[in-house]
Parts: sequence; C-alpha cells; structure tokens
Amino acid sequence: MTRPESGADEARAPSTPDPGARAFLRFVRIYMRSMVDDMSALLKEHGLSMPQVAALQYLHAEAPRTVSAIASHLNLSIAATSHLVERLVHKGLVGRAENAHDRRQKQVSLSAEGGRLVAESHARAAAVLDALLRDVSPSKRAAMETAVHAVVDELTAVNGDRNATTPCGSP
Repeated sequence: MTRPESGADEARAPSTPDPGARAFLRFVRIYMRSMVDDMSALLKEHGLSMPQVAALQYLHAEAPRTVSAIASHLNLSIAATSHLVERLVHKGLVGRAENAHDRRQKQVSLSAEGGRLVAESHARAAAVLDALLRDVSPSKRAAMETAVHAVVDELTAVNGDRNATTPCGSP
C-alpha cells in the first residue's frame, strides 16, 4: 500500500498536533470511504434511511428504550422518532411493549429480524475492513491489532463500559 500524496485530505483535516492521531484519522478516512459505499448498498437493499439504521444500532446496544430515549440519542423530535419507530415496526425490525412500571410508555426493542440486520451490518463492516487490510503485511496487521487492543483496553479502563456499548458494541 502506498502512502497517498499530501493534498486535499490533509487540507480539509482539522489541525491535530499528535502525529499518531493524524495517522489514525487518515486511516479512518480511508476506511469510511469504503464503508459509506457499503452502507449505501445496505440501506438500498433493505429500504432503510440512515436514522433508521442508527436507531437499530442504538437498540442493539441499549435496548429496550423508550421513543423519547431514541429521539434524544438520534437528536430528532419525538414526533419524527415516533414515525421512524412505526416504520421499523411495520418492517418487522423492532417491537413495542408496555413499560412494566408505566403503562403509558412503550419500550422499543429489536426483533429477531432487526437483530439479524444489525449482525449483517457488523459483518459487512468487518468485511470492508478485511478487504482494506488484505494487502497489508501480516507483521503490520499484527502490530496494528496489538496497538488497537492496548488503546481499547486503556479507554475502557478510563471510561468504563461507555466505550463498549457504542452502536457497533461488539468486541
């Protein structure tokens, strides 16, 4: 893999004094370009919007949740989120149930089909990463794995499980 010439990407990138952070952000940009293409295909295949996928990912990590909690997480109005949840219910991707403590509130959680869709999105993200790293030498891949595990362990030690329950919260 050759290093891209300095140019447009670096001109658009925010100034980060840490060379390690700059290198990591370059890698993330390369990965995200591939992920956006794959995510667009997933959305089209399943007739979903990005906010709907974000809601599914959130429910995967944090279910069950109320419509209000989903709205807050997605930064949407309760009305818009209520419609979003209704569309996901009609697609069979989430279910609603009464809150045992407050019958006025409904708890939203993933259905089995919603769980399969989230698992598919995670598998596709891993496949994109595998394809991206295919031509990287085994020694560099091993070094990257060691470094990533160390960083994740340190972040988890500092922040607790907060980092472990992100939308792609699988280890």
